[in-house]
Amino acid sequence: MKAIIERKVSLKVAEDKIDAYFRRNNIAVDIERFGTPLSSTVATMNFTGTTEAPCVGCGKGYEQEARVGAKFEAWEHHQGLICLRKHRALAPFSAVLNQPYMRDFLPLKIISSGQPTTLSVIPFSPPDGYEHRGSLLWPSFLIDYNYVKRRSAGDDADYRSARRYSCGTGFAAGVGYTEAAIHAISEVIERHCVGTFLARVFFHQLPYQLIEIEPDSLPEDLFSTLRDAEACLENAVRVFNISQPGLPTVCIASCPARPLSGVHVFGAGCSIYPSHAAARAIKELVQQHAIEKGVPFVQNEWRRHYRHLEKYPKLLRCLVADIRDKIVTRRALPADPDRLSLEGQLSLLITLCDKQDLPVWVKAIEDDPAGISIACAVMPAMERFSIVSLGNYVIPTQRYGE
Repeated sequence: MKAIIERKVSLKVAEDKIDAYFRRNNIAVDIERFGTPLSSTVATMNFTGTTEAPCVGCGKGYEQEARVGAKFEAWEHHQGLICLRKHRALAPFSAVLNQPYMRDFLPLKIISSGQPTTLSVIPFSPPDGYEHRGSLLWPSFLIDYNYVKRRSAGDDADYRSARRYSCGTGFAAGVGYTEAAIHAISEVIERHCVGTFLARVFFHQLPYQLIEIEPDSLPEDLFSTLRDAEACLENAVRVFNISQPGLPTVCIASCPARPLSGVHVFGAGCSIYPSHAAARAIKELVQQHAIEKGVPFVQNEWRRHYRHLEKYPKLLRCLVADIRDKIVTRRALPADPDRLSLEGQLSLLITLCDKQDLPVWVKAIEDDPAGISIACAVMPAMERFSIVSLGNYVIPTQRYGE
């Protein structure tokens, strides 16, 4: 039987597992779908008999995949940080700062000015086969964006200037650890490439060869997805390959004729299978537009981000991300490699990152009896600048030639 790209089981079996978790925990889930045939589907977890606030997740794609994705994301949003906090430990700040992979790391440089002595960290063991790397002590605040409100006793760092670099990037849920780990690492690679793209093209305005994928080069099913996206948006959709040499494919999809509140939002996707990366990007683009059209809160968020960055032209350029005047080279979508087992896919992701001196660490932070898991992945050399799209006042964390 052919291995399923990045999935352990069918969508039906995956949905049965997440639904079993909801039933066992007396959680009612409401589903709301925006758009068709591609959509943004919102799953809202309601906690019966408690005062706990509802928790939401958003899925993309066709009806079933969007619904299942929304349920898993809602669970991840509810349990991810709760489970992560159970793995916290305290470490001397000097031990964190002097790790080989953490030297010259901008967020740590920022907090070092306050002369902290002790930091809350999440310990990561090296992946199998990479024991020579040793363990990694990852600062809690960089993955837990609510850390300052829930800091560990004994952590004496001043995070006021560095907390803007906090984000939940690197969390993912799936059926079993391996599937969740693939999604978590792919998310880190995707955000790294997107952050680098924004920094080079819009912040520093450096020469950049923007590669647009020839629509005629897409496999038949992917071409059909592209046409469905264009029907949903009533405009042309353009797909770009922003991959970095040696890393898995990262694509972004844009609809230049339909900015949202002045912002040219795009979808992004990463995979060792280029067709899957492109499909994820296209579906995420439609998701962004569909949720903005259906939920007033999202419309207001884009406007708020825009206003927040208006007085910083370089940052505003990165949020707006207008590619209409960029020179592009059109190329075919790279061919997919042979199908690998789920374990083979995870191993290849880790190997490709390591070969580019972008090592990743990943750990299971929750394994539920229903057979579902949450994983967290971190990449010390990740370019965190993509969070400018959240309206954050940030600068690129890596050095780029002006």
